[in-house]
Amino acid sequence: MMAYDEGGISTVLESPECSEWVLSTESLQNKTLNCQSATLQGHRDYQEDRILCHLDMKIPRLGKSGLEEGKVGVMAVFDGHGGKEASEMASKLLLDYFYMHALFSSYKLLTQHKGVLPVTDNEITHLKILKEALLNTIQEIDFKFSQEAFQKKIFSGSTATVALLVGGKILIANVGDSKALLCTKKIQSGNMTTSLSVTKLTEDHHPDRDDERARIEAAGGSVVNVWGVPRVNRILTLSRAIGDVYLKRFGVIAVPQVTGWQPLDANDRFLVVSSDGIFESLTPQDVCDLIYDSNSCSPSSSLGDCIVNTAFEKGSMDNLSVIVVPL
Repeated sequence: MMAYDEGGISTVLESPECSEWVLSTESLQNKTLNCQSATLQGHRDYQEDRILCHLDMKIPRLGKSGLEEGKVGVMAVFDGHGGKEASEMASKLLLDYFYMHALFSSYKLLTQHKGVLPVTDNEITHLKILKEALLNTIQEIDFKFSQEAFQKKIFSGSTATVALLVGGKILIANVGDSKALLCTKKIQSGNMTTSLSVTKLTEDHHPDRDDERARIEAAGGSVVNVWGVPRVNRILTLSRAIGDVYLKRFGVIAVPQVTGWQPLDANDRFLVVSSDGIFESLTPQDVCDLIYDSNSCSPSSSLGDCIVNTAFEKGSMDNLSVIVVPL
């Protein structure tokens, strides 16, 4: 706990007292039985996207008699740019750091009350801890990567769009322009036909957004259109990103925009987390339509494969990555 208070998870992992307590990232990742995900390098020379999906992650939570074991689903897309280093580190550290932030926060609350929890709603407390754990995780990953990037003169950066699924509720944290969507069943009142209607769960962080531009310009940066695309200091098309260390002093931040915990409706059918390459050739509604009419894709394809292959065939020039979770 002293190591955690001093410097977060990185300090904990470097502490000799904790040398035998190191989580295996490999054992936490790739738990994708119900995650219909796919990635495609596409027309790019390199694949800089990274994804992870674990719908049965065991995580500590406060219970009536102390710490108990809870379950959380985690879906994340990291769309790298200028190299794969930032997206690679983020995808490798996210689950471990998230787990440990939740553990230490829960344990700290428990010790503050000397093992006797106040009469309160443990579910609300648990969800609040998970939200803070995710925010702290993204912040610490950005800090750790930025330190390494300065030392090694690495110029890459990455988006981060992370969805948490707990007991019929979802929370989305977004940095950059990867996206999260909800596809919900709709019944047409006239002819009683059904379809999937899209709800966008994220807002893109581009420098021409009024609030993003104001922060960048207040920090001494500029927003300039280059070939019709707004960029920070003529370089970066994003106003928020993990990494991009040489633009941090000009107002580029890695602070996520976070939704509150939202209850899922009985008609909510699919949660989608995707890199922006999908949307070079498809609209968000197109994605839900593809899922609804998945019979039009190859019978051997997952929903993720169907989406990335269709986006590629329709002309997307970017890396393509998507996670589709049936609800």
